[in-house]
Amino acid sequence: MKIKNLVSTALIIGVAAFAASSISCAFTASKWGLDAIDTMVTPVDPPLTCGAQIPDDTMTSKRTACTFAAGAHAAQTLDVSTSVSNQLPIRHIIILMKENRSFDHMLGKLHEQGQPGTEAVPPSFINTDSSGAAVAAHHATTTCIPFDPNHQSTAVIASVANGYMNGFVKNAAGSSVDPLGNPATTDGHYVMSEYESADLPFYYWLANTYALNDRHFAPLQSGTYASRNFFMLGTNAGVVDTGISFPDPGTNSIFRTLMTSGYTWGAYSDSEPFSGSLGWTSADPGVHSMQEFYKSLDDGTLPNVVFVDAEEEIEDEHPTADVQVGKAWTRNIYQHAIKSPQWPRMAIVFTYDEAGAFADHVPPPSSCLANAGDSPFTELGPRVPFIMISPWAKSHYVSHVAHDHTAITRFIETIFDLPALTSRDANSDALLDMFDFSCGRNMTPPEAPGSGTGGCKP
Repeated sequence: MKIKNLVSTALIIGVAAFAASSISCAFTASKWGLDAIDTMVTPVDPPLTCGAQIPDDTMTSKRTACTFAAGAHAAQTLDVSTSVSNQLPIRHIIILMKENRSFDHMLGKLHEQGQPGTEAVPPSFINTDSSGAAVAAHHATTTCIPFDPNHQSTAVIASVANGYMNGFVKNAAGSSVDPLGNPATTDGHYVMSEYESADLPFYYWLANTYALNDRHFAPLQSGTYASRNFFMLGTNAGVVDTGISFPDPGTNSIFRTLMTSGYTWGAYSDSEPFSGSLGWTSADPGVHSMQEFYKSLDDGTLPNVVFVDAEEEIEDEHPTADVQVGKAWTRNIYQHAIKSPQWPRMAIVFTYDEAGAFADHVPPPSSCLANAGDSPFTELGPRVPFIMISPWAKSHYVSHVAHDHTAITRFIETIFDLPALTSRDANSDALLDMFDFSCGRNMTPPEAPGSGTGGCKP
C-alpha cells in the first residue's frame, strides 16, 4: 500500500486515460456530504430473535451472468426479502481489513493443521527464480519479513501470469524494498513462505473455530487504494495504483446509502482511516480514535457498520511489520467484542485488502464490471484470508463460494436492505452461507489462545 513502493505507474492500455477523467485530488467526508453522520443516532436494535430461514439461492446463474445492475436489492438478486432481512439478528458489523498478505502465506498449513475442509497448497505449486531454480512453499523463518515486494497493478498482473500463478518470485526479486523504502537485493523466495499454527496461533484458531472462506479474492489485480474502494464504493472509481489519486466525491458509497436509510457508520483508527485510500484524516466526519472504538464496543454503543484500521506498518501487518504485533491488535479487538453487550448482534469481517504480491496457488476468476464506463476491471486479484466471526457464524465451517470484497458490501446491503451501489456488488453473493441463524445455538464465545510472540528472528 505504501507510497514508497510505487514503482509501477505504467498501467494496462487505456487505464491511465480512463483514470485521469475519473479522479479527484481530495475526497474528504465533508466534500462527500457526510457531515450529518456526527449527529445521527443509531437506531435502537429490535428484540433479539432467532430462527430466520435463508431461502435457497436460485439466482447464482443470473449473478454469474452479471444480470443485475446498480440499485438492485437483495430481494431481487438473492431472494432475501425485506421481511427476511428484518429477521436477521445481525445489526452491528465490524470490518477489520488488514494489509497485503495472501491466503497461502498466512494460512498455507491450515489444511494439515486443524481444518481439512480448506484446500491444501499442492506440492506441485512452484515458482522459478531468476536463475531457473524451482521454489516451493516453505515455512517462514520470521514474522518480520524484511522486504516488501511491489504490489501495484503491473507487478500483480506479472505475478498472476495469466492464471499460472508463477510470477511471484521473479516480481519480488526485481522489485522489493527494505524497511526504509530503498531497493533491496533478494532472490524473492520469501514470497513463497507460509506461516504455521505455532507462528500465528490466534489466526489459525479463528480459522478453525468460526466460518472461513477459502475462495475470497481481492477485487482487482492491484494495490490497496483500488482494492479498498471496491468494498466502500462498489468500484475502484478510477483509482488503480496506490498514492496517485482518490475517487471523485460524487461517487455513491456505502456510507451514503446507510445514512439515507437511517443507519449509522463509523471509521476508527489511530492512523489513516481506510489505510489512506480515501484521503480522510482524524478531523473528518465519522472518523474516531481507537480509544473511542473500545469505549463504544465496551459500552454497547457502536454504530451499525464500523470500519477499523490498525496503525500503519506497525499493527496493520503491511510488510515489513511484525505479523505477531498485528495479530495481538486483532486479538485485543476480539476480546473486547465477545464481552460487548452488542456481541449477540455482531458480525466481524476479518480479511486483508490484497495479497501484497505474496504467492497464492489459486488462479483468480473473473467478476462483473462495476458500471459501464466506470471501471474496466473484471479479473480478480489473488486470494486473501477471510473469516466471519460472529455468534451466528457456522462453527468450524469452510465456504468455497468465490467472491471479492464487494461481497462484504452486499452483506451490509442485505442486512440493512440497501440498494446495490454498482453492478459488481449487485451480482455478488452476501456471505449468508457462512451463518446459521437457527435457535438453540451456543452463544457463549469460546476461549481464544494467546497471540504468539518471538517470531521476529534475525
